[in-house]
Amino acid sequence: MRQIARLHIRALPQTWSSRRGERFVEYLYKSVQRVGYVKWIKREGKTVGAVSGVGQLILTLVVSPEWQRRGVGREIIRGLPGRRYVYTEEASRGFYEKMGFSKIIQMGKIIFLCRKS
Repeated sequence: MRQIARLHIRALPQTWSSRRGERFVEYLYKSVQRVGYVKWIKREGKTVGAVSGVGQLILTLVVSPEWQRRGVGREIIRGLPGRRYVYTEEASRGFYEKMGFSKIIQMGKIIFLCRKS
């Protein structure tokens, strides 16, 4: 989980969890893994992408900045079977729509999307 925590902080430095530090982010991923799932992808021996969630809800999707736009995120999402839900901001909406998600509702800056099985 340490590698995933480091990846999370590099990919999402602006988030409240990243600002709390590596140990806190690692604790969050370990907590999610107890009740849900954490999956990751390695390339060249390094963790370059990860996803976490509970049930059908995706909580986080992170891809190393060096590996973005190289199919890692797509591979992670395609590896999650069945119906999935995610909430995200406008900047990520296009990615999820390309992955088959449709907008359910928008509340301010947050968009809630669903991919049917």
